[in-house]
Amino acid sequence: MSIIGLKKANCKNCYKCVKVCPVKSIKVENAQAKIIDNACILCGKCLSECPQNAKTLSSSLETVKGYLNAGEKVVLSLAPSYPGSFDYRTPEQLVTALKKLGFYAVSETSEGAAYVTAEYDRLIRENTMKNIVTTCCPTVNRLVEYYYPELVDSLAPVVSPMLAHARLLKQNLGKNIRVVFAGPCISKKDEARDVRHPNDVDAVLTFDALAQWLEEKKISVPECEESSFLNASSKIVRMYPVTNGILATLRARGTAEENYHMLSVDGVEECKELFEAMKRGELDHCFIEVNACKGSCVNGPVVAKDHKDRFTSAIRVEKYAQSDADSYPVLSENLPLSKKFMDRSPHEAIPDESMIRMILSKIGKESPEQELNCGACGYASCRDKAIAVYQNRAELTMCMPYMRERAESLSNYVLSETPNITIIVDSDLNIIEFNTAAELCFKVSRREALEKGLYELIDVSDFQTVFETKQSITDKKVHYREYNITTLQSIIYIEKENIVMGIFKDITEEEKILENRYRMRTEAMEMAQKVIDKQMVAAQQIASLLGETTAETKVTLTKLKNMIVFDDGDKL
Repeated sequence: MSIIGLKKANCKNCYKCVKVCPVKSIKVENAQAKIIDNACILCGKCLSECPQNAKTLSSSLETVKGYLNAGEKVVLSLAPSYPGSFDYRTPEQLVTALKKLGFYAVSETSEGAAYVTAEYDRLIRENTMKNIVTTCCPTVNRLVEYYYPELVDSLAPVVSPMLAHARLLKQNLGKNIRVVFAGPCISKKDEARDVRHPNDVDAVLTFDALAQWLEEKKISVPECEESSFLNASSKIVRMYPVTNGILATLRARGTAEENYHMLSVDGVEECKELFEAMKRGELDHCFIEVNACKGSCVNGPVVAKDHKDRFTSAIRVEKYAQSDADSYPVLSENLPLSKKFMDRSPHEAIPDESMIRMILSKIGKESPEQELNCGACGYASCRDKAIAVYQNRAELTMCMPYMRERAESLSNYVLSETPNITIIVDSDLNIIEFNTAAELCFKVSRREALEKGLYELIDVSDFQTVFETKQSITDKKVHYREYNITTLQSIIYIEKENIVMGIFKDITEEEKILENRYRMRTEAMEMAQKVIDKQMVAAQQIASLLGETTAETKVTLTKLKNMIVFDDGDKL
């Protein structure tokens, strides 16, 4: 299961995580970021820098609660940077608070650091390694194994204090106990499940998760009574989580420095710079304390939400360590502490020059002079981005300048090719855009128009109304007599920019056709009316004639009828 995950709905195509990732172990696919697990060094930069909180962190909290609910004996190994994440009057109050959560005992991880320091001291005295790089930080260990495999022989073959402490606890309390580590580090989660030592630490909690759990249970640390840590005093080894802390511990132990020059380097970029120098063979006989986090572990990526700043945290840790630093802890146990590091580099294909140039040409970079190397995509150079595209880590569309140019080009193309007159003006009615159709209509070039006010070309009353009301006008018919053109206008207010865009559809020809049709209908109607009038006159004349004839016929027939009815046969 991935340690760092993604909330897809929150990923907003910003590439911030790619920009801050020191090893570019983030794949962008369908405009969303995805951690490449076998290349990630788990520094936590993407998690803390994501502006949309799109990154998630796997949690072992439910696993730990399951151990406790099952009645198992669970011991908490507490990383020595805890003074910067929790408030209390005395550290022993925190012990009580954590026991209230159900832990059988609480022990300081720095007890394991004492054994690790003893191993470093042995390596320095043996003087068989060209350089010795400390291995307390699993993020740095991954950085070397993944990206500087030629330097694995420089890594001190020693486990971290977390693993040493877990082995000590299980050696003293029995292998059936559960050891849970709590600290400010993400990569400890991966170290705990490493196949080289999978049974030492049963679960890892972050300080942030632990603080939230205390809050959920309404446990106030400053109000708790005091309880004792399981282990004896850790003394000076509590200095491990601050810069120079390991070196200070070695010196307290009395380690001779004549064999090796002591260095301290923190921050991933600084570590990369160090390893590049080591690859070039520029360092010889140096003992180097390395930490991925700037300021060391007190500035880890998952300290408690309300933690102190790294400077205050460092001061609190140093004061706590120095309050009991009169001597070095007694090591009463023999522990197996060796660890073998190896080449775990992700072997990815590297494109040749022709392939790189082909990829760059797809985003408009035909020559090195066109490579801006702006870093907007998250990569240091356009070539690095092209290599990432080849390796399916990045997408062509991540190039911001290219996408902007493309969008502007498409926008300009659409604007210039549309048959509709398009004019955009600012709040002073100065013309800020004037397309080709407008040039043809108003007989003014775009260059000239951009130096004019709209009122110099047409009546601007509708544009003023739209600015005043912030309400668009749509499909209004306007005739410009001076240009012999009739338009159907939509005048649109764009609130975000406080500008107005006028889109004029030239309907002059349609209007002429309609006018011709109207004239033809009128002429046809007049002709029909003349025919009707003539027909009416003829009809009236016919009716008049028919009326006289009918009257005469009626008189004649009546007389005939009367003769037949009233005729006297005898008189015939």
